[in-house]
Amino acid sequence: MSILPIVDPEFSGLIPPLSPDEREQLEHNILESRKCYDPLILWNGIIVDGHNRFEICMKHGIEFRYEEMPLDTREDAKVWILENQLNRRNLTDAARIELALLKADIVRKKAEKKQSRAGGDRKSAKYEGSLIPKRTKPGNDRISVYESTASDAGVSKGTLNNYMQIKEHGSPELQEQVQSGAIKIGAAHRLLTKEIQKQLGIAGNMLKFIKNAEPAGGYKAADPEIHSKLCNLAVSLHALLVKLGGAQ
Repeated sequence: MSILPIVDPEFSGLIPPLSPDEREQLEHNILESRKCYDPLILWNGIIVDGHNRFEICMKHGIEFRYEEMPLDTREDAKVWILENQLNRRNLTDAARIELALLKADIVRKKAEKKQSRAGGDRKSAKYEGSLIPKRTKPGNDRISVYESTASDAGVSKGTLNNYMQIKEHGSPELQEQVQSGAIKIGAAHRLLTKEIQKQLGIAGNMLKFIKNAEPAGGYKAADPEIHSKLCNLAVSLHALLVKLGGAQ
């Protein structure tokens, strides 16, 4: 082709990077044969698969082949990239879940846009993609999306739920270890739950201490502001316990 393929930052940002060892092995293979066996996959001249191969070939002056992928829209191209990456066998469960979550978000927005163009008529807008709920009851929509996302990521719904809790409540260090695969999601969730339960225990003891030291007439009468803060803290603690499955 007379014009070089385009590297789109948004597209390349969807792709989990190769590890240093994987990158080194790929470069070694291409240099050893002086040939790039797998063609680059393009959409409208933009690379959707083969960013690393393209970079290596350009660096060493090695010829490459390419094929155009017939996709209708930019959103379709992004979904294709994510589905293609989900086929990689060397990804951690955390990386696969992140890809599946990105796909779910793109497909959801695409369906909403299509529905909006149809004038808001839910019956006239057909959902597309496995991650869009096919049921209309609000309670079932979340279940359907969770099931589809877990299926795309190749994990159980329980693992997906554990990961989402780690993502929301875990420390940056714990999240980084999960992303790298240094700690499995299940083990990280047990560490997270243990730490949260410890903090909840400390908070519970503090509440008991305050309650036992409550002045005559109660805090509401003595200091309405403190009473309000204590009530809000109690509600927040209970909500967190329910979310983590520690209370009903």
